[in-house]
Amino acid sequence: MLIGAALLPLGVLLRPSASPPRCVASLTAATPVAEWGDLTDKVLRLTDAQQARTVASVCVRGTLSTELDVPGAEGAVFSSDEIFVLDADGSATIALASEQALSNLGASSKATFHICAPRGGAAAGSSVSLIGVVEETSVDDISDADLEKLSKASGASVQDIAARPWRQLVPSSVHLSDTIRNREAWVPASEYAEATANPLANAAEALLKKMNGAHASSLARFASVYAGLPEDKVTSAELLGVDQLGFDLRVEQVALPPSLMRVGFRLPPANQEEGVSVFMKLFQEAYERQQGWM
Repeated sequence: MLIGAALLPLGVLLRPSASPPRCVASLTAATPVAEWGDLTDKVLRLTDAQQARTVASVCVRGTLSTELDVPGAEGAVFSSDEIFVLDADGSATIALASEQALSNLGASSKATFHICAPRGGAAAGSSVSLIGVVEETSVDDISDADLEKLSKASGASVQDIAARPWRQLVPSSVHLSDTIRNREAWVPASEYAEATANPLANAAEALLKKMNGAHASSLARFASVYAGLPEDKVTSAELLGVDQLGFDLRVEQVALPPSLMRVGFRLPPANQEEGVSVFMKLFQEAYERQQGWM
């Protein structure tokens, strides 16, 4: 359901779901809302390919699924937790820790690599499955910085990780599960390879923590003013995600199910500092509107 532009110029995208935070209900604007200085009336989102690349870019661990190479268990799927580096084209270069997975790949080079973004950051809780052919590769192509990152994530030494068998999964099929939009989609492998991740991905965790912590009441005020609702009807608002095109809010109202609000930026913030600055200006503008000064 899309609330009319006459009531809510920036629009509110609402999708039903079975359980919070996906469960959403209509936000009804009581009065028209005038144009906001830092916001646009266009509701834009990252493409599915961009969202898939974002999920993969914020992770260093995934679940590798291979066909089990064990007598009597042919055709069964074996899953192993593996660390990886994302290549420029979105392929996953994996430092295999599981000997069984390595044995399975010896019999079949086809595999699925499932990656899930952690909660509290960019594309929170969303996941991507890369399906394709696994090829041998060399640690020589892995940078020292990436090896250090994998060492920190796994607890293994750089030397141990470098000595592992390395494999690259080049996806021929890509599946995205977007928890914020409650949406699943198959992404063409060519689009996934050419897409770029959310440039605010690395700053998203700090932004969400700051806005949902010290500025929680300001978020709730902004949501009520932006949607044209009485302030006492909005009990809370949670920032679910932020990217260069806008941000998503989960809004709680008195006696109503949670709602999802998408808000678009007029000018995209380039980093965490610019993101914080935009939100501070929005909070100040919401306060001034609430006081009748605008």
